[in-house]
Amino acid sequence: MLEWFARIELSTLSIGVREVWWVFPSVLVIHSLSMAMMAGFGVVVSARAMGFAAGLSMDTLQRFTPLLWAGLAAATFSGLVLLLGYPAKALTNPLFLIKLITLLGTSWLTLQLLNTRWPAPSVTKLAWLSLVGWIAVIFAGRFLAYTHSVLLASWLVSPAGG
Repeated sequence: MLEWFARIELSTLSIGVREVWWVFPSVLVIHSLSMAMMAGFGVVVSARAMGFAAGLSMDTLQRFTPLLWAGLAAATFSGLVLLLGYPAKALTNPLFLIKLITLLGTSWLTLQLLNTRWPAPSVTKLAWLSLVGWIAVIFAGRFLAYTHSVLLASWLVSPAGG
């Protein structure tokens, strides 16, 4: 598997992501802003479901659902670019998988809170679960920068397998 990562890392695109001075930071900013769009929307929906801002209806919040989808699209694109730059760093870290699973589950839960009328006791529990999920996604994303065991596979193996 490390050989495959090394091949990707030695591609022109991967090298460009890492070594063109403005690419990685720019993509990282886009990724951060897109995550903020998703998490921000998710936190607002969770807070509303918990009873905060009772004058704000879920129907009104539904009009902002495109923010979640736009954030998800931008995060997916920017995340793939970041992954292209450092595939071994992310794909050898179990926290990366935890982030993705938590992101998908929490996004789904946010949409459920927004579009489904749950009974009062259940909605509060689900809203707390959603809030904790968004916090977990943010923590996992930030800790990815510091918890990797492999930065570049190309430093460890020859991509030709020899």
